[in-house]
Amino acid sequence: MSRHPLPDNLHLDTLAVRAAVDKSQYGENSEALYLTSSFTQPDCETAARRFSGEEDGFIYSRFTNPTTASMEIRLAALEGSEACIGTSSGMSAVLLLCMALLKSGDHVVCSRSVFGSTIKLLGSEFAKFGVSTSFVSQTDANAWKQAMQPNTKLLFAETPTNPLT
Repeated sequence: MSRHPLPDNLHLDTLAVRAAVDKSQYGENSEALYLTSSFTQPDCETAARRFSGEEDGFIYSRFTNPTTASMEIRLAALEGSEACIGTSSGMSAVLLLCMALLKSGDHVVCSRSVFGSTIKLLGSEFAKFGVSTSFVSQTDANAWKQAMQPNTKLLFAETPTNPLT
């Protein structure tokens, strides 16, 4: 996988088609889709280093694969960010964010208009671990301000919002 830096002055249209991994030895016009669950390793020593995290390399598609890596590189370039993490679903992205940022004693202010599973995650599941959540109207700026506490670590909203709430 290549992560060659691109010039800073590229237009978004160019980034959308050029910001990704190098083409394979087959010369395809666009990136191939890698529909495999695992990857062979050149030798046991390399496999051991890759599985232990000492060396980069594809080992198992649930961790990453060339298709996901290509999307991550391209999306990071389009957003002008340093990196990107691709997840299997929106809920896994929400969980990953919350697990990274929150600990017992923290507080979240969240829109009432989010996906129902997000309400359950923040209102019930994270409460088991000592994280409290205040739910407010997405469009009421004053409600957001009033819900803030000294231990508030995350403000969470989704757009577009859930039309059922």
